Amino acid sequence: MDNENEFEILPADELRLKYGLYAEDSPKITLDRSRIPNSLAPLIPYAEVWGISDDLMRADFAEKAGPDALDELQAAIQPFEDALDEWLAGPEASSPDPSPEYIAFSCMRMAADGI
Repeated sequence: MDNENEFEILPADELRLKYGLYAEDSPKITLDRSRIPNSLAPLIPYAEVWGISDDLMRADFAEKAGPDALDELQAAIQPFEDALDEWLAGPEASSPDPSPEYIAFSCMRMAADGI
């Protein structure tokens, strides 16, 4: 696209094919423990797996992971809902440049909420 103000609107399957937006193509996520609230440390392994920032890649990953994996994610997150709310709705929520850790935890939560 020549104009940066233009958007390309295609069905999800066409976007996946055109841009390679598949789970297998998602980048490896490695988070810095020091940038995550202590209360959420047990969720780091889940955020490193499920914290895929691209919606189409994350949806593809969830579909391929299957219902048991999604149930496990939701069960893992459930006890931490209040701590997640506190961090994800805190000051970093309005940051123009949120940390990779904040983004990964937000995306992990979106994956769990998409169940």
